[in-house]
Amino acid sequence: MPVKTMSARFDDELYEEILEYAREKGIAKTRALRELTKEGVKKWRLTKALTLYRGGKVTVWKASRIAGVPLSRMVEIAASEKIPIHYTKEDLESDFESAFGETV
Repeated sequence: MPVKTMSARFDDELYEEILEYAREKGIAKTRALRELTKEGVKKWRLTKALTLYRGGKVTVWKASRIAGVPLSRMVEIAASEKIPIHYTKEDLESDFESAFGETV
């Protein structure tokens, strides 16, 4: 996979937190920044998926795809967030078509 570079500016407090993470892990600050960024993106994707699902804009299956987690895990997360599982026959048909390219 090709590697892209990016530069960023941090305030002193955030910069020191990144350095602290790197020291605790015994890794270079660039690796620390990559790890922290990856975790932040995962959290953002999950939050986005839950927001869309809570708002009825996507099915739980689609939310699991957005979040990058298995469907069973997404159901667990939604339940822990007190989001009711709303899944209709139409949702099932749509998910089946998306997954397999066929209609039920």
